[in-house]
Amino acid sequence: MKRSSLLMHSAIVFTFALSLSACAKKSSTPTETPASEPAAEPAPSEPAAPPLAEPVANEEQYFVQGVAGGAMIKTLELEAEVVSVNQELREAVLRGPAGNEMTVKVGKDARNFYQVKAGDRVKVAMARELLIYVEEGQEKQPDATAVAAGRAEEGGTPGGAVIATTKITAKIKALDTKARTATLTFEDGKDEVFEVRPDVDMTKYKAGQSVVFLITDLLAIEVEKI
Repeated sequence: MKRSSLLMHSAIVFTFALSLSACAKKSSTPTETPASEPAAEPAPSEPAAPPLAEPVANEEQYFVQGVAGGAMIKTLELEAEVVSVNQELREAVLRGPAGNEMTVKVGKDARNFYQVKAGDRVKVAMARELLIYVEEGQEKQPDATAVAAGRAEEGGTPGGAVIATTKITAKIKALDTKARTATLTFEDGKDEVFEVRPDVDMTKYKAGQSVVFLITDLLAIEVEKI
């Protein structure tokens, strides 16, 4: 069954700054600067921060030949820059490589959030695993969501990880062997139609059986000081 411009702005600002510098040089005359005074040396400019890395996404699928269901794993790694921080609301505005901004809210359990400042770099890793299988027998565990969190040591580099597992169960309502589809009914009463792989023998399954969707999400964040 089957079930993703800051650089342009910086260039404009840099070009504008060069234009101002050129105009200042053209308007200056020898009489404006006494000969006894040495020419002022330009202040050393700070090296520009390296550009944010482009997001890296990956997707893999696994299944057993002839068995309905399977597993799909999606991963995404990206970098973002902290634009602003609101310590009272425990919120931070992040800007991605494409210049898009988003606001993230950090729970009270996240340690060292007070260390996060505008200009910091954030590394974000996300992964989702979707496991689909047909339950054997009549025994059925109730649907539920479990969450586990890990956090940085007190006073260490800000960061942490959250893992959430959700189980969703549906019932097979109908099987269409010609169209190779299965209609599933979820606990909210809604029906959805899924395609069935060509290698699966649909005669081994029947209406009333339970289909389990087990979803595991991982979110890890690490803050880098630059």
